[in-house]
Amino acid sequence: MKIKKIKNFSTINQAERFAKKNIRKGTFDWLQAGAENGFTRNKNIKDLENLKILPKVLKGIKDTKISTNIFGFKISSPLILAPMGHQTQFHSRGEVETAMAFNDQSRLAFFSTQGRMSLRDIRRKNKNAIIGWEIFPFGDKKWIEKEIKDAEKFKCFSICFCLDANVRSHRYQDREIIYDARKFGKRTNPISPNPKYALNYDWSFISWVKKKTRLPIILKGLISHDDIFEAVKRGADGVWISNHGGRMFNSGISSIEVLLELSNLNKQKTKILIDGGVRKGSDIIKYLCAGADLVGIGRPPIYGLINNGNKGVKRVFEILENELITAMKNAGFKNLAEMKKNRLKF
Repeated sequence: MKIKKIKNFSTINQAERFAKKNIRKGTFDWLQAGAENGFTRNKNIKDLENLKILPKVLKGIKDTKISTNIFGFKISSPLILAPMGHQTQFHSRGEVETAMAFNDQSRLAFFSTQGRMSLRDIRRKNKNAIIGWEIFPFGDKKWIEKEIKDAEKFKCFSICFCLDANVRSHRYQDREIIYDARKFGKRTNPISPNPKYALNYDWSFISWVKKKTRLPIILKGLISHDDIFEAVKRGADGVWISNHGGRMFNSGISSIEVLLELSNLNKQKTKILIDGGVRKGSDIIKYLCAGADLVGIGRPPIYGLINNGNKGVKRVFEILENELITAMKNAGFKNLAEMKKNRLKF
């Protein structure tokens, strides 16, 4: 007997539980897995949980606002869709279905070359969505240049280069079930231990990219402060602090740790994006207080996609944005500009 899907959810934790019931175990385990034993993946969540917010009173919070202007767009909140590959394993229309949640132009969404759906496929059904294109720079520059040209042709607002996926990592959770999601995404070069597909470029690659396009360039997967400042030096328009959801390297360094220790970055010149462990509205506040301009979410929108397609994706954003506003009011924030590091306690 076919089990009817549970579509409606009211929290991200509930969306996660329902997604586990609504899809086969192997697929869900692939989604949840972190590198090796998942320590870094779990640390992203735990370190956010352990960080405290200092509330203030009598702040006049009646008209709390979470909208922001960035990269030339006014968006409803600083919460954005982080790129997630292989989405056809979660929904038959994959990235095309996910993008439908962003056609109202109120939010930014990133999609990846590590998926079955091409940028042409995504844009055909989603002409109004504000899309950023993530490129995994494997293989030769001829292929990378083609993806850059596609991003321009299909009106992406930015190109994001994922720099932390040198080769495919060992993930015990999905290795044990002998499951390989790469078969769902053969459109581009797969992540593999094969050196042919390894990321073999050095920092001169960024200078080459800057000559090929005028689109804003975001460098994703930065954890080292040295790398972050080198990215700025090389002209990156955005630095994306990310450990790939803890999926690539089991280093034990969480995204929030990196951001809290970062200082002296000219945010007028370079925007800070971050992801890792967001499950509640208060998590977003912590990242914003620590200095982020935009906060990405990866797994939660996929929970929504599994449960109820593009409506489920949109519901995830609505839940977190509503929680963000409520948490801001109770903590005494009127707007995003009031979020500073001195409101955080360890």
